[in-house]
Amino acid sequence: MVVHDISKIVLDENFEAKRSAGQESISFRDVSDFLRRHLIRIGICGVIGLALGAFYILNTAPTFTATVRLVIDPEQGRIASQDASTGTIIIEAAEIASEVEIVKSEAIARAVIEQLDLTNDPEIVGGGVSIRGMIGSLFSSGAKNSDDDKADDEYLMRRTMAAFLSRVTVRRVGQSYVLEIGYSSTDPRKAAKTANAIAGAYIRTGMNERSDAARSGAKWLESRLIEVGAQARAAAMTVEEFRAKNDITTVGTASTLDQQQLSELSSQMLAARAATAAESAKLMTLQQLMSKDTMIASVSDSLDNPQIQKLNEEMRLASAKLDNLKIRYDSGNPAIVAAEADIARLDASLRNEFLRIEQFYKSNVEIAKTREKLLESELASLTAAGAGKNVARVELSEMESRATTYRNMYEGILQQLIGALQKQSFPLGKARIVTAATAPLGKTWPKPSTIMPFSLMFGLATGLMLSVLRDGLDRRVSSSERLRAELGITSLGHVPMFRGSPRPHQPPIASTMLPLRSVLDMPYSRFSEALRGVKNSVDSAFPANATAVIGVTSVGPGEGKTTIAANLAQLYMNEGTSVLLVDADFVGSRLSRVTTEDGAGFGMESLRILGIAGQYSRRRSEAPQHVDDFDGKAVRCVPVLTVDQTRKAAVAHQRYGHLPALKSELELLRQRYKVIIVDMSGFEDSADTRVICTYLDGIVVVLGQSDKMTVERLGEALATFGKSRVALLGVISNRSDGPRRTNIRWDRKQWRKFRK
Repeated sequence: MVVHDISKIVLDENFEAKRSAGQESISFRDVSDFLRRHLIRIGICGVIGLALGAFYILNTAPTFTATVRLVIDPEQGRIASQDASTGTIIIEAAEIASEVEIVKSEAIARAVIEQLDLTNDPEIVGGGVSIRGMIGSLFSSGAKNSDDDKADDEYLMRRTMAAFLSRVTVRRVGQSYVLEIGYSSTDPRKAAKTANAIAGAYIRTGMNERSDAARSGAKWLESRLIEVGAQARAAAMTVEEFRAKNDITTVGTASTLDQQQLSELSSQMLAARAATAAESAKLMTLQQLMSKDTMIASVSDSLDNPQIQKLNEEMRLASAKLDNLKIRYDSGNPAIVAAEADIARLDASLRNEFLRIEQFYKSNVEIAKTREKLLESELASLTAAGAGKNVARVELSEMESRATTYRNMYEGILQQLIGALQKQSFPLGKARIVTAATAPLGKTWPKPSTIMPFSLMFGLATGLMLSVLRDGLDRRVSSSERLRAELGITSLGHVPMFRGSPRPHQPPIASTMLPLRSVLDMPYSRFSEALRGVKNSVDSAFPANATAVIGVTSVGPGEGKTTIAANLAQLYMNEGTSVLLVDADFVGSRLSRVTTEDGAGFGMESLRILGIAGQYSRRRSEAPQHVDDFDGKAVRCVPVLTVDQTRKAAVAHQRYGHLPALKSELELLRQRYKVIIVDMSGFEDSADTRVICTYLDGIVVVLGQSDKMTVERLGEALATFGKSRVALLGVISNRSDGPRRTNIRWDRKQWRKFRK
């Protein structure tokens, strides 16, 4: 048997909720169902949003925005940098952002406000009295002094600047040097005039700042020039005094006199040493030639000497003559002897000439050595004389360097002063106007093309948010998914509210009991079809051909449990199932009152109308089986076990003996009836119901006010059973439309036609 254990539901409530929440997923069908449920609310919010947008458009004064464009000169503005890779001038974004903030600064705003006298403009400051002024007037003593007037003027200016700046927009056009300044106003001409005034104030402010900076810079440069000039003059005088004191004479701008003499002596010394070495080399070469037996006629000096050249020529001729004679004559011939004697004479002459040249070379070497010694002595004396001036020269060099530095500083400051004076006389602005502002042709706000879609989306979003909040905060048990997810309880169905008309010629009091037999009057109504679905769900919880004792209860009173129990019993009876209806509502006893002939003023006429029998009899033969309907047809009636019969079966001295008596009666009735339906009180208010539920095979909880019943209340009510082993078949949402199905809804006239 598929039932739910209440103790398990109560104990594992949090676990089941967490598990179901972890496994829950949202599908497209869930979203579509959500939108279908809340379509009206979302649509109404969308319409309200459109209405608010239209109301705003109709009641908002049009605003016009005039724009003026000005370009910033990167050279004059000093906000340019050079790209190392391309070499092009690029403008820094941070500097442009700084210029944007300067345009929106209070200094520019104050200048424009004073120029256009905007403190008296009602569009900006308004025409009413401020709250601060009203409070001040209440606590003021009467007359105002000058300090109060100044404070009020400053407050008015601050408030005007705040309102003025809220209408100003400044943006950079792309990546260019162009800034676009806009001003919004209800008057297009005023907007254009104010935008041009802002641009002019910005340009004038920049020029004034440059002029002031140049003026202050020139004043500082002038004072600095005087100071540096005095320092340069003092440094130059110190250099000259030190040079005179240490006898350091400067020749030109390169060196001193002693340094120049030392340099010249050094050069002469090197030349003398070179000359000595050259003369010594010539002498040595000549001596080596003279030491040989044969004279070499290729000596450079001999070539330059005409005498040697002549002797060499004669020697060549004599040698040629001798060779010719030796060919013609024999040795010892007088001609050959004479020729040899002539050659010997010429050789002796050459040797004598070389000896003379050797003596000349020796004389030159001695002269060179003497000159070298003289230069060495002069250089040594000059070096010794200038050694004491080296330290003075170092100090002098430092003094000259300091004096040169002061002179360069003086010249640099002088050039800067000349440039500053030029800028002061002719200041250059860092921006210029490219396009002046003109009166705009169309309004910029409010725009219906922007406001209406936004209002619609805002309304729809608000409706969607309210719907989500309603579903999220809604803790009612009207949803079967919420019951299953949070409490693990199955919903047996949704039973709509009974809507019927009283029969003619019936007692007025009996008309209030018509819902107890609605399945007989309208067998194919939505109420009957829904209750038949509940019956099928209940039957599926029990095995076939098994006896079932089913209890019908509710959380509190007035939820329609008696109506559900009576109609459910009539469904079983009309399907041929032996059924018994037990009234276990010892608090209300509604079934017992309507089935007793003399109880509550109801007679047999009321019993016929209701379609249920009188009191149940222990003897089968005494139990009524039929009752006549108004149409003259016999219908079977449901026997009822009343609360009076249960109390009579209880032990007399036991105050709560009706509970054991009911348990015994149910055990006996299981043998005679296949289905026993027990109508009980609400278990939230009656302790008897909690005990009776333990006698039953399953219970059904009727929720007649599911729109008001929360999950927490139902969980707390179920928790009152404690750990009792009670089989909960599910819940029935009574008086609820629930998910509608396509069916045939017949009224009373159609049903009568069908029966005929």
